[in-house]
Amino acid sequence: MYSQENVDKPVFVLVHGTFQWGGQWNLLKADLVSKGYEVYNPTLTGLGEKNHLLSKETGISTHINDIVNFIEWHNLDNIILVAHSYGGPVISGVVDRIGNKIKHQVYIDCAPADHGENTLDVFGPDVARIALESAKENGDGWLITADALREPIPTMSKHPLKSYLERVDIVNDIKTEGTIILATEAMSIFGYMRTTSAPKKAKARHWEIITIEGPHTLQEQDPTMSKVSKILVDIYKSI
Repeated sequence: MYSQENVDKPVFVLVHGTFQWGGQWNLLKADLVSKGYEVYNPTLTGLGEKNHLLSKETGISTHINDIVNFIEWHNLDNIILVAHSYGGPVISGVVDRIGNKIKHQVYIDCAPADHGENTLDVFGPDVARIALESAKENGDGWLITADALREPIPTMSKHPLKSYLERVDIVNDIKTEGTIILATEAMSIFGYMRTTSAPKKAKARHWEIITIEGPHTLQEQDPTMSKVSKILVDIYKSI
């Protein structure tokens, strides 16, 4: 248990991306924890150590519920909610549900979803084509294979297509501070999100965009992880 003096201090909740699991954040989490910060990195249903729960019905609403329930059951508040990739549309739904607990949203190489959008709308036609082809040709029509969007590593697993197709309901006008951190590599896949979706969403919300030269997985290796960590620490200190 954390002492009473820590109750009002911000905490980090990190939400992973497609194919991945909570351990995707281990390097960044270790860095933040070593500096004295409180960090949580849950795994979404059907992925990582929860891959035995995967089904055709696993959608983005499932993953939104995962994070909402995690936050509520752990009684977390004053949250800096951080997402990578597919986690972006997920935390958009989370903020709509429990926005009173969120102090700052951070999107790492991703963008928020507006009402009625799905993950394919946020990431654009190239990701849509790759994901749909992967599911049709290699995923029995409902799974995106781990090699579809990046070079797979052992901790990556098949991802449910429904979570890309299901649309996000944003019914509450929740406004929080936010930051979008964009990478620069693999523009053939992530170019639409970086040049169209993210700038549009940031402008509408009056959020800052920060670009870090590096791969889509900025938080998974140095030197880019340290740059992401510094941004998060600066956000923490601003709250």
